[in-house]
This record gives sequence, C-alpha cells and structure tokens, in this order.
Amino acid sequence: MLILCTSSMRFIGILHQNQRRYAEAIKSFEKAIYFRPSMALAYVNLGTSLMADGRLAEATSALRAGARADGIRVRDRREHDAARVSALVQLAALHSRRGHWHKALSSYKEALQILPVTNSPIVGWTRHNVLTMAGDIYIQLQQWALAEHSVLSALALAPGHAATYLSLAQIVARNTSRNMEAESWFKKAITLAPDDPAVRDQFGMFLRSQRRLRESAEQLVTAARLSPTDSARAASAARALRDARKCRSAERWYARAVELNPDEAEHHSNLGAILHLNGKYVAAASSYRRALQLQPNDQVTITNLKRVRTLMSNQRKK
Repeated sequence: MLILCTSSMRFIGILHQNQRRYAEAIKSFEKAIYFRPSMALAYVNLGTSLMADGRLAEATSALRAGARADGIRVRDRREHDAARVSALVQLAALHSRRGHWHKALSSYKEALQILPVTNSPIVGWTRHNVLTMAGDIYIQLQQWALAEHSVLSALALAPGHAATYLSLAQIVARNTSRNMEAESWFKKAITLAPDDPAVRDQFGMFLRSQRRLRESAEQLVTAARLSPTDSARAASAARALRDARKCRSAERWYARAVELNPDEAEHHSNLGAILHLNGKYVAAASSYRRALQLQPNDQVTITNLKRVRTLMSNQRKK
C-alpha cells in the first residue's frame, strides 16, 4: 500500500510537471519522498521541477539528496542507480550554469563510480556520456592533459562517436606541434558524420588558423550547404571565400545570407562591401543604404557608402 501511494504521488507529480504546473508538481514529489525517502527517482523528479520553477538552490539540495539515496528495499537496483546518476548529471549541469566547474567535475566523478566499467547503459546513461561531459569541464578548467585523457577514455568505450573525436581534435589542436594529429581526428569525425555541419565548422576554423584559407572555405561552404536555412553559416562561408580571394563566390553567399535573414544589418553591410570590391557600385550603395536603415549609426557602413558614392561620381565624370 505504501509503494502504491508513493507511485501515485510521483505519477500525479509528473502529470503536473508535463503541464508546467510546477508548484503542484513539487508538492506531489515531496509527498512521494515523505513516503519513500530512499527513492532516488523522486528526488530527481523534484529537482527537475524546482529547476524549471527557478528555485536552483533547492534543486541542488534535492538532487544531492537523490544522489545519496540508499535505495533500501528497491525492487530494481539498476533503475535506482540510473536515478542516482541522473541526479549527479543534473547536479553537474546546475553547477556548470553557475560556473562552479570543480563542483560539476566532482559530480561527474561520483557518477562514474556508480556506472559499470564497461559501456553498458543503465537506463540511458553510459560511461562514455559522462566521461565526455567530464572532458568538457576539464576544458573549461584548462586542464588539457586531463581533458585529453577523459576524452580518450570515452573513445575507448565508444569509438563510433563523431562528436568525441571532434572534442579530441580541438584539445590536441591547442598544441601547434600536434597539428597533424589534430587534423587526423577532425577527418575521423568527418568520416563518421559527413553531413554534420558542426564538424565542418570546426574543421574549417582549424584550417583557417593555419592560414589554409582555400581549404577552410571548402569546409565552411559545405557546412552552409548542409544547413540551407542558416544565415549565419551562409555568412561564414562568404567570409571564408572572401579571405580566400574567391570574391565572386563570396558575393553569392553574402546574398544568400541576406535572403535568409533580411533584417540583419551586418549581412547587408557585408554584401555591400563585397559588391563594392567586385566593382558593382550601384548595388553596393543599395546594400549599404539598407544596412543603415536597419542600423543607422554604423560608422563603417557610413564610411563605405561615402566611398562608393565618390567612385560612382568619378565614373559619371569620365
């Protein structure tokens, strides 16, 4: 009868939570915990609702209690351990939001102590997941050797994850003497996820840092093609093409950025600049004017418009 009561309270709480009625959800989860104080999952539910309600300090306490719940007389030990891992991962996320990196790392380390040493999941969580997230925290702490070790450990467990290779490449690339190794990891990520624009973005920026501008442009153009509605990626592709001295192609991508987001002043200003560079002064002036309608006091655009008007005036005098 006690278990039924606890389950009923949790079920009602989840219904309220799904309806974003967090105050009612919190009360239901608190009742469930009252009846079963050793049930980790109820604390996770409570912490989730408290976070959604903006009560972060209370959420931290609830999640910490969930991580420590002993699970006396639990029917399913794996489910209980999974709930404890969930509590710790959410706790780490809360600490990360506040910039408390060491506390976040401590939570991930606790989660790793619960997870099996293999990559067998326990209700959604794997050792690979947590090692990867811990690696991100080491990066925030600029502890590069530990970050690399954590990511390599994650790869040993699950070698088919492109995002993990991408993380490793970014860590290794910090040491310019290891650029060839970093490039090999970027290429491995591309092999595993050829249609992921984020992988192309990062590889493109890596190539740019080495002044391999044409290769960088190829990657960033591919990223833009893989995200045909993303104006920011279109603009990045255009900028890379301009730097690679492919100004006609850059013009097409800046025009695409304007088409995708016509209310962004910077896109119009950049299109004006490349048209200006390509000798299309009338079209450049039109783009500059539109940019100034959207952002009237931009001094760079004002200066560029004056320059293109001077060029147009000189052309008419000839």
